[in-house]
Amino acid sequence: MKKTIAIVIAALMVFSVSMSAGPKKKGEIRNVKFNVHLHCENCVKKVQENIAFEKGVKGLEVSLEDQTVAIKYDAAKTSEQTLKAAIEELGYPVSGKVEPGQHEQHGHGHQHDHQHGR
Repeated sequence: MKKTIAIVIAALMVFSVSMSAGPKKKGEIRNVKFNVHLHCENCVKKVQENIAFEKGVKGLEVSLEDQTVAIKYDAAKTSEQTLKAAIEELGYPVSGKVEPGQHEQHGHGHQHDHQHGR
């Protein structure tokens, strides 16, 4: 009986110590906006459906008109390079970042097909 009580007390102590440590710290929340060659609304939908579920993504705005993908992300879980690569893996070239205060580059007047893989 004493052995069982000692085990229960030890388990409670371990549990209380692990609970007092609190939740894991989150990384710094950052924003990045990429210039992305998007063809149509299907492209926008494809980016939204895939990039939104990348590890660390907290927010996503895709603009066909501005040809941009703006991402809010947890820097402890992902990076700009990883997010850029994820967009490019979908088949959309990333031509750079839009820096704060910089105007977006519009990619109008191009030809394309609407048959995207994936």
